This record gives sequence, structure tokens and C-alpha cells, in this order.
Amino acid sequence: MAEQPFSGISFRLAKVGVVLAFMLGLFMSTVQLYLDLKGNEAELENLVNRVIEVTTPPAARAVHTLDDDLSLEVVNGLLAYDFIYEVTISDELGSVLASGTEPRPASSTRWLTKFIAEDSKTYVARLTIPGYGESVAGSIQFTVDVDSALAPFFERSGLILGAGMLRNTLLVLLLFVAFHLMLTRPLIQIAREMADIDLDKPGSSRLSELPNHKHDEVGQLVGTTNKMLDLMELSLAKRRAVELALRRSEEHIRQIIDSLPVMVGARNREGQYIFANKALAKFVGRKTDEMQTCHVSELLPFYLNDVSRLLELDRRIIEGEVAGEMLEESFRGNDGKPVYLQTHIMPMEFYDERVALIVSTDITERKQAQFKMEHMAYHDSLTNLPNRVHLVERLEHEIRRAKRHGYHGALLFIDLDHFKTINDSLGHPVGDEVLIQVAARLQNAVREEDLVARLSGDEFVVVLTVLDADISAAALRAAEVADKIRQKISEPYLYDEMELRVSGSVGVVVYPDDNSSVHELIRFADTAMYQVKERGRDAIEFFNTDMADKVSQQLLMEGDLRRALQEDQFELYYQPKIDCKTGAVVGAEALLRWLHPEKGRISPADFIPVLESSGLIVEVGEWLLKEACKALGRWYKKGLWPANMKLSVNISPRQFRRKTFVEDVSRILHEHPIPDASLDMEITEGVVIQNMEETINTMVRLESLGVSFSLDDFGTGYSSISYLKSLPVSTLKIDRSFVRDIVEDQNDRVLVETIVTMGCLLGMDVVAEGVEEEAQLRLLVQYGCHSYQGFLTSPAVPIEEFEAFLIK
Repeated sequence: MAEQPFSGISFRLAKVGVVLAFMLGLFMSTVQLYLDLKGNEAELENLVNRVIEVTTPPAARAVHTLDDDLSLEVVNGLLAYDFIYEVTISDELGSVLASGTEPRPASSTRWLTKFIAEDSKTYVARLTIPGYGESVAGSIQFTVDVDSALAPFFERSGLILGAGMLRNTLLVLLLFVAFHLMLTRPLIQIAREMADIDLDKPGSSRLSELPNHKHDEVGQLVGTTNKMLDLMELSLAKRRAVELALRRSEEHIRQIIDSLPVMVGARNREGQYIFANKALAKFVGRKTDEMQTCHVSELLPFYLNDVSRLLELDRRIIEGEVAGEMLEESFRGNDGKPVYLQTHIMPMEFYDERVALIVSTDITERKQAQFKMEHMAYHDSLTNLPNRVHLVERLEHEIRRAKRHGYHGALLFIDLDHFKTINDSLGHPVGDEVLIQVAARLQNAVREEDLVARLSGDEFVVVLTVLDADISAAALRAAEVADKIRQKISEPYLYDEMELRVSGSVGVVVYPDDNSSVHELIRFADTAMYQVKERGRDAIEFFNTDMADKVSQQLLMEGDLRRALQEDQFELYYQPKIDCKTGAVVGAEALLRWLHPEKGRISPADFIPVLESSGLIVEVGEWLLKEACKALGRWYKKGLWPANMKLSVNISPRQFRRKTFVEDVSRILHEHPIPDASLDMEITEGVVIQNMEETINTMVRLESLGVSFSLDDFGTGYSSISYLKSLPVSTLKIDRSFVRDIVEDQNDRVLVETIVTMGCLLGMDVVAEGVEEEAQLRLLVQYGCHSYQGFLTSPAVPIEEFEAFLIK
């Protein structure tokens, strides 16, 4: 290797020395020049102050005496200084008494003066006259040529800088020679010998020792390098052994990864696979060796996610913007079925580059189970129609859409008529089949964009979307669809060679309504549907303001009823039961009355249905039972209630069907003891026909507590003898609607006589309600009726009047 003095380390050290020496010399010279400059500026200021001190007295006398000659003499005296080139003396009014200027000499340093200081500087001194206080007589002003004042400074500066440059140059030359002899030449020799070393056999080569450098750093470098060559030989041997072990270990790890049931691969930032196990290769239809260098877009022809988004995610993970990511990927298999993978992507160092490690697990079965659960959460299990949750969410969306785009839709609430008869007579499987067929007919009767949902039981809701921008036209179209649905429902249903028929009552409400929420719209449609029920079923009814007022009044009454229960506004009235033959009191019926603090007495016909629909009838019924037992206990203690008399209380269907009803009655009888067999419960036929077995079980358990039963309003419902012989009922009550016209109406007389005869043959007591005339009573006695109650003897009266009636 030829020695190159201008590229060796000595030359570079010399260059560094020049720069450092120049910078150091420049710095020291700059400091020295700065201090010298400041000294010159201070001398100039002192000189100017002395000049002002000397010239101000004569200038003041000249101004005071207005002596032009003296003023001119002072001016010429100041101009005698080399550095002053302009002087002006003025009186106190600003009038110039004398002035003078001298031309400024040419100078090659004036540009430098402007750079480091001011080119010229003006001084002004006030002229005062001794003995006259501080009054100003005038002023003297002169301008100094700073460049002329600094001329000695510039001369010294040139000498200082020149000497510094010469010194630094000589120093650099000497350093260059010293570095070359002591460092560069031995290093060149060492570099030449190191270039000849065989890297595969480093132990067979050695560096020559340098006699003049045995104990310095160059000698240490030679010795250390020779030792390092020996260590390199040993390290290479160990490395070959480690590489062999690593290859075997890599083969084992590859076998393990290929055996994993998950898909493992690695992609670089360009989206190319650089590694994949057998599971991943098989999934994409490739061999493992074919996976390398294949792009992700080539390997996943059935990939349903965004490939560009996947590549961006890989880039962010490889560059360290995110630590890792988990995502779900969707594919379409060769058979067309969806396949779902849960993929974890994380950074990994793969040989000499950073890549994205991909680990994917097949979660298709889990996703299908999840989809099924989500479907079940939003759909009815029997008909597969959307359920109430789905209905509410969809209807909220449709209402917002209708408001935004300015059109109207409609909500249809459909309830099947007499569907319960099919369930009770043929069983629930038949009823379920009818419901499935109804669901199919409803879906076929509307458009795809409309919604058909099942709320519960035999209640369905249809949401008609985008009917018309005009509300009248939208209502007309809704009526057409509702009638079409009603006709579809009324068509016969075939089941096991049976032809079944049901009809539908349809309530309709048009949306959107700014003042109504989703739940209110459903309730409005439900209210309209019940209006159809009341008018005979199998028809269509639109919700109107009258219904809204009725609903509003019902809600207000419901609130009043809750307060009435809390504030003890209810009271019991008692109507006596009279023996038809003897006229003796054989019992009484406890009737609920309500005295509103503002509206006065409210008819039971108005508030009892509200109690039933709101569910308050359960709490009120329990209160009624307690009050009746309290009254029975008090009358028995007073001797007003013989052992053979019974007090009847009305039990609502909802109260009777409670699972804890028997326990509640037992608790009340324990808290308020009454005479044996003195409590009678009046139930309607509607209670009896619903779940006959459970009804009989409840009645038998209550009968064991000493409670008897009366069948109220007999003849107005189903009136089936088959259940009469099965139920533990001791009394039949003939409804007042039959008794009212018994004198004039032959049909009513036949019905009453038949009921009395049937009750007597079954060993039951028969009680007639609503007896108001003697003629009615005579016919009842003639037919063999046991007892009656009505205005003929006494209306229902408060407890005090009833006690007086018992005493009388």
C-alpha cells in the first residue's frame, strides 16, 4: 500500500490543528481587540469630557455677552482637534452665534468603523452662567469623527492579527511533521499487514512488532490485534458448532410450527409472505415453499376484507406505531360458505429485517353461534319474526328517517280473534302452527322494506314505511294494506285435515308524530285495536284523539287510584243477601267504593277496569280482603254475625292466578281471625276456564282454609255444565241482566228457571242479583231460588248502616 501523506491521519490531524489553532487565535485576538476597542472608546469619552470642561466657560461668556468673536474663537479651538469636524454654538433661543466644519479625511477603515461602532457621534453641552442659578444661556454642539479617533486602534489590531496567523501556521507545520513520523507511518504499516490477513484462518497471521513503539499505544494495538486474531480463530470454531445446532433447532421449530392447528405466517412491509406453516399454506391452497415472496393479494382470492387496510396495518406494526393488533378476517371458502379467522398481528425480528408475524385461528363455529345468538336476541323463536327489541330499534330509525325526508308511514297492531279457543281446545302445537302460518301471510302481504314483528302470544305489529308525503294519502294506503292483511288472516288454516278459522283486529296509527315516542305509538295502535275488539272484532280502526283522551284519562285515573290506595280513599260497602222465602239475612257481599277528594264518588264501572288493566287490582284486592275479614271479626264479637252466614268478596282473575294467592289468603286469615266457613269468594267463569287443573287445585287449597266459592255472573259467559261438576263451587249467582226483565221477557224467565233448577239438582245454592221489584221476587220464589240481593231490600251501604241493618 503506497503512502499517501495528504490522505493520512497526520494530514487530517494537521488540518484539525490548523482549525483549532486558528479558532483559538481568533478567539484570543478577538478578546484582546475587544478590550482594546473598549479602552479606546473610554479614552475618547474622557477626552471629550475634558474638551467640554475646557470650552464651556468661554462659550458661556460669549453667549452671555453675545460676543461673536469669542464664539468664533471657541469654534476654531475645537476644530483644531483632529477628531472634531463640526461645531455649533447657539443661544437659549436656538440662534446660531458661531459654527464651523472641517472636511473629514479619507480613510480605508471607515467601513469597519461603521460595522463595530458608530461612524460619527454628536455631543451637546448646556451653557450656564455662574451666579445665575441653573438658567441655561445656550448650548455648544460638536460632532466627533469616530474613525479618526480609532485610527491608533486599527493599527494595533493589524499587527496583532498578522502575528497570530504567522504563529499558527508555524505551529501547524511542526504538528504535521510530528504526527507523520510518530503515528501515520506505523499505522500505515499496521493497516497493510491487516489487509493481508486471511479471515477464514485468522490464527495463522500476525502483525509485526514495531521497535520504537513497544510501550506506547501503537505497540499495544499490535499486541491486542494479535490476541484478537487468536480469539477470532477460536470464535469461528465455536460459531460453526452453534450454526450447526441452530440449523437443527430451526428444523425442529419448523416441525412444531407446521404441526400447530393454527395458521402462522410472516409478511414484510410490502405485503409479501416470507414464511408460512403448513396450516396457512393449505388454507390458501399453496405449498409452504410457494408461500415465500407471494403477495397477500395473490394468496387470498376469497379475502373479503380490505387488502389495502391490512397492508397499512402491517406497516404500522413493523414501524412500531402500534404494539400489535387483533382483528377478525372474513373469507369465502371454495364451497362458497363463509369462513372467519381471528388474527393476531405483532412485530417480529426475522433475520435481518423486521416483519409482521400473523397467527390466525378458525373461529367460524364460534361466529356462527354468535350470529345465531344475536338472531335469537332480536327474533321470535317460533315464527322467526323480529321481536319487540328489534321492533323498537327499527321503528325509532324509521321515525327519524320519516322526519328527515318528510314522508309518513304507519304502524299496524294486529291481534288474532278467538285464537285462545284454538289453544284451549286443540292444544298449543296447533296454535303454534297457526301462528307460523299467520307470520308467513303477513310477510307476503307487505313489501320487503316493511317490517313484520311478533310482540307476544297472538299479537303482531307491521311497520309500513314510506307511504306518502301527504298524511291523508298515507292513511289511505295504510288502510288498504291493513284490509288486505285482515282478509289474509281470515282465510282458512289447514292442520291435519282440519280447517281452522281466525280473524284479526287491526289498530292503525300514522307516524311520525312530534309528540309521541315509539312506545307511545305502539300503545296508541294497541288502543285502536282494542276499540275493534269492543266493537265486534275482525275490523280496522285508526287511532284518533278521542282514543288518546281516553288513554290519557285512564292514565290520570291510574295515578289517582295509586294515591287512593296510599291515602285510604277506598271503603267497603255491604249489600245484604236475603232468604227468598223467610226474608231473613243469610249473608252479604262486600263491594268496593271510591270517594275521590275532588271528583266525589266514582262509579265502580269506571275505576274497576282501570284497576284490572294497571295491575293495581292485586293490591286493592288484598286490601279489600283484609277489611272484609276485619269487619267479620268485629261483627262476630258483637254477636251480629251468626255461624251460618257468609260474607262474599269479589276476586279478580289476575289476583286469583297469582302463585302466592293461597299463601296471601292464609296470612290474612291468620292476622285477622274470622268465624269458620264465613268467607265466600266470588269468581267469574273467565277465571274458571283458564287452566282448569290449576284453578281446581287453588280452590281446593283455599277450601281447606274454610273458604267457599260462588260463581258470579253465571249465564253471561261459557256456562258449561262440564266444569260445574268438577269445581268445588257451592253457589251460583244469576246475573242481574237476566233478572231485570224476568217479568216481561219469556226468554229470561226460561233462563232463570233453568239456572235455578240446574243449581238445585247439583246441590248448590242459587243467588239472584239486582232484584228491585216484588214481582221479580215472587217469580224467583216460584222457581225455587234460595236467596237474592238488590234494591228491593237494600242497596250497598257503608259499614255503619249495614251494622244498623243487622241489628234491626
